[in-house]
Order: sequence, then structure tokens, then C-alpha cells
Amino acid sequence: MKNFSNLYIFLFSSALVLIVAAALSFTALTLKPLQDKNVEIERQRNILSALQVESTAEDAEAKYNKYIKQSVVIKSNGSIVEGEIAKDIDLKKQNQKPVDERLLPIYIAEKDGKSYIVIPVRGTGLWGPIWGNVALDNDMSTIYGVNFDHSGETPGLGAEINTSGFQQQFVNKQIFDSSSKFVSVKVEKPGTYTPDNHTVDAISGGTITSKGLQDMLKNSLEPYQTYFSQHKSN
Repeated sequence: MKNFSNLYIFLFSSALVLIVAAALSFTALTLKPLQDKNVEIERQRNILSALQVESTAEDAEAKYNKYIKQSVVIKSNGSIVEGEIAKDIDLKKQNQKPVDERLLPIYIAEKDGKSYIVIPVRGTGLWGPIWGNVALDNDMSTIYGVNFDHSGETPGLGAEINTSGFQQQFVNKQIFDSSSKFVSVKVEKPGTYTPDNHTVDAISGGTITSKGLQDMLKNSLEPYQTYFSQHKSN
């Protein structure tokens, strides 16, 4: 058996590590544009879903450009923040700030001759983050559609927030009551649910995720109240 010197083993090992690291870096750099593109397509499809527009990975960009006419970033006083791009806003970071310091993204859409806005939302479920989009009619109170998703909620329980059956309950719910007070949408426990304009039925066995979703809606939509008041149609 041939004996190698310690120097040879050291140099050979170092060279091997460098080659593998270079290969991994090249692969990561090569795939990064494709990964970014897929993330962007998924974001567009989620917004379209809240607008009740079906899309595929192939036609999402075209439909997004068709229906989304403008995107803006505002502060809680309703003023537009120049130079900020809605899709680049990190809701996780913004939610950690005081309300009056947050950057709030809005997507303005037109569909079948009517205007809507879409608000991205983010919160916490039982096992991790939950997120979604809420599309509002131009009265700034009636929910036109929603899209929710999660990273690790329990299948068959909390994970049901991304099902059409659960999300369909939110359509036509009101986030303001008859006295124009912001009330958001409550997610009531099964067995205690009484249908009204501001309440949906929670997921059976998914109480904590349902509560997290309720909190997400309130905490995410409440900072937009001034904007809603300034832009609602009569």
C-alpha cells in the first residue's frame, strides 16, 4: 500500500473542498434566477386567487398584468410612500414595528369593470407562519375573496385554511359594522358559530390556527383604516 505524506493529504483534501464548494456555488448562482421567478409567480397567483381569478404557472404573469393596475405602499395615515415597491415589503419585519412606522403594501385591481384592492396579510398559526391576501370591494369593507396558506400546520386540521371550502366563507363578509366601526372578521369555534356579516366558522380541531388567522386579519387590516376611509366608494 502506497504511503502519502501529510502534506499531500492536506493539499489533496483542500483542493477537493475547493472544487466541491465552487461547484455548489455555481449551481446556486445558476438556479437563483429560476427560484426567484418561481417565488414571483407564486406571489402573483396568490393575489389572483384572492381576486377569484384562476391561473397557472404559465399564464400567471399575463393575468397579473391584466388585472393589477397599480401597487402602492402607504403609511397608516394613508399617505403614499414614494420609492417603495409593494412586492418587496417584508411583512414579517413590518409586523414587528409600531403601527405608525409600518410600510403597508396595496395592490389596486380592476376586474369586469369594477375596482378592488388586495391587501397582503401575515400572522402566526400553531406551528409557524401563516399568510395570505384579502381582496376588498371598492366600498373598502366587503371581502371579495381571500387566499390563505401556511408553512407547517397540521394536515386535516389547521392546514385546512388553504382549502376553498374554508376560504369561501369569507366572501361577502364585512370588516366594518353598520356604524362604520372596524370589526374585522371573527373565526368562531365550531358549535358557537352564529352566521352574521362578520363571522365565519372555525376549522374543527384547528382552534389555535383559526385564532391565529383571526388575529392575522385584525392586525394586518386595522392599520389601513385611514386609507379605507379615504378611498371607499359611497
